[in-house]
Amino acid sequence: MKYYIIKESINENIVGKDFPQVHKFIKGYNPDAPKALFSLYKYVESFPDYMPELDGMMLAGYAKLTDFVSSSFSSQLFIISENGRKTLDQYNLCPHRFYPLGLYKRKVKHDYFLLKTILADYIDYVDFEKSSFIEYNIASKEKFGEVSVNSKEELFRKRDEVEKQGGVCQTIWGNRIVMNSLFDKELDFFSISWIDSNDYVSERLKNAIEDNGLTGWEFTPATNLIVE
Repeated sequence: MKYYIIKESINENIVGKDFPQVHKFIKGYNPDAPKALFSLYKYVESFPDYMPELDGMMLAGYAKLTDFVSSSFSSQLFIISENGRKTLDQYNLCPHRFYPLGLYKRKVKHDYFLLKTILADYIDYVDFEKSSFIEYNIASKEKFGEVSVNSKEELFRKRDEVEKQGGVCQTIWGNRIVMNSLFDKELDFFSISWIDSNDYVSERLKNAIEDNGLTGWEFTPATNLIVE
């Protein structure tokens, strides 16, 4: 199975001139309300026991509607059209929920969904001895050379050390990630928590998205990911 990294499109012909496409709200929507958008930020490894109130996202003035809409929100939240949801629903996704979302282009409401994922335990399927790691600055994207890591525990310990020395943006990142034979090879959409910031799709899901003409995502081969 081949895998690809999801990239939010910045092609102005597709997404318009504003990026991200969504970064603010309609008048009267309070994202800090108890069940509103920002309440989801505390649910990193679980889902809320309530239906989030999400009728109030605003498309930026020069942005276009796409099936996958970029936003300034949490990396675990994706704004997706009905056609996008129907396509993803046919495949094997990491733990997730779809919540109805109102997306407004000027004063016209469009019915979208918020796809929320959680940090799953896929790091437990990383073969650390076969993988390679680098010291990395999340803000500047600067790389500082390889770091020897042989277990999840060692990764966390060394990550704490480099953060203390270089600040909160300094970390240890997966450079070449090898998943062991216990990893679920049927997964079509997932991220590997604590290793990198990428969202991955299988080749079959990528092909389905492209064959259905869904817009807003682009894909690059995940040459950094090896699934045994």
